[in-house]
Amino acid sequence: MQKAKARPIKRKDVEVPKLSLIHSKKLRILLSTGIVGIIMIAASFYYPPIAEDQSTQTTGIVFGALFAIVPITLLHLKETQRKDNIDKNLPLFLLALSSAVQSGANLIRAIETTADRNMGPLTPELKNLRANISWGMPIEDAFENFAERTGTKMSRRVSTLLEMSLKIGGDIRANLEMIQQHVTDLQNLEKDRKASLAPYTYTIYISFAVFLGISVILSSQFFSEFLVIQKMLIDSPGITEGGMFSSIINMDIEALNSILFNMSLIEAVFGGLAAGKIGSGNYVSGMKHIIVMIVMAVAAFALI
Repeated sequence: MQKAKARPIKRKDVEVPKLSLIHSKKLRILLSTGIVGIIMIAASFYYPPIAEDQSTQTTGIVFGALFAIVPITLLHLKETQRKDNIDKNLPLFLLALSSAVQSGANLIRAIETTADRNMGPLTPELKNLRANISWGMPIEDAFENFAERTGTKMSRRVSTLLEMSLKIGGDIRANLEMIQQHVTDLQNLEKDRKASLAPYTYTIYISFAVFLGISVILSSQFFSEFLVIQKMLIDSPGITEGGMFSSIINMDIEALNSILFNMSLIEAVFGGLAAGKIGSGNYVSGMKHIIVMIVMAVAAFALI
């Protein structure tokens, strides 16, 4: 195994984020939006102008819930984008390592040199890895810290393989080329998986749009005719509530519209979760699909 003294670097060269400050800022945002969302939901139940109308009450509850979950969704999307950019730059990082080793540097020196390159969100983590190695942290702990900070399965796998290459020794350049090819193949497989499952996500949106279209037609065309018939029956002499037309007279059209609206919300929630699981492999990513579908449902029923 090749050994070399790590190059000491200055602390100012290391871009270490103030995690406690970032987390506290996120926590304040989530708490404030969550409190506002809870207030909106409570007002939908207890504020008379809103609570007296069932459709308005349901809309208030929906927007209160959206106000609470939208910031969480945005933070999750931002973190997901950061992790995706890290994974995209991993093959470039491995290629730079291979080039540095080919020019005569050992693996540790190659890592220190590569950390100065622009690789997007991966660059601060590489500088932190270089700093940990230069400060005398054991290689195992340095790579473990790198994997924890990046937070992706691919980076953890790369860290483990690099650590094994450093311990085992041998032809480092051949090992790096093998690791790069392995990472590239995995990323290509993930791209193929997303491309093959994308039509199923579109199918969920199409089925939801069809359901909304049918609901709007029922509410605006079919149920509206029942209102006309109800008025005619009530105004007609000799028609009593206990007669053969009592079911039509007693029909609550607003309740039927509310049922359709609630059904659309239920389908938006479960359809969004399914779309997130299919598209990204986790249910949390379905929050963005849920928000889009709920906005579609609210807009559709607002036009009735």
